[in-house]
Amino acid sequence: MNNELLEAHVKYLHILSEAGHLRFCGPCLDDSAVMILSANDMDAVRGLVENDPFSGVNYYAERKVIEVQEATPGNDFLLGWSQDKMAITATPSN
Repeated sequence: MNNELLEAHVKYLHILSEAGHLRFCGPCLDDSAVMILSANDMDAVRGLVENDPFSGVNYYAERKVIEVQEATPGNDFLLGWSQDKMAITATPSN
């Protein structure tokens, strides 16, 4: 990590945010990081991730793209949504 790489990453985050793709991002306490992106399909999301300057230098050893279904009051927090779909995107804690 150096200042040039960090500045390029932050500039890219601004581009994603201004385009409406970046919903949330931040470092985790275990030294990993999370980016929640919005795009038309998974290929588009993968492209956004791979264009991040951090990806270009393999700053993170693993980049995992996982599709999620947003649970909101507007969709009654997915009440009645198929458990099969939930199993694809979430791992129970028990």
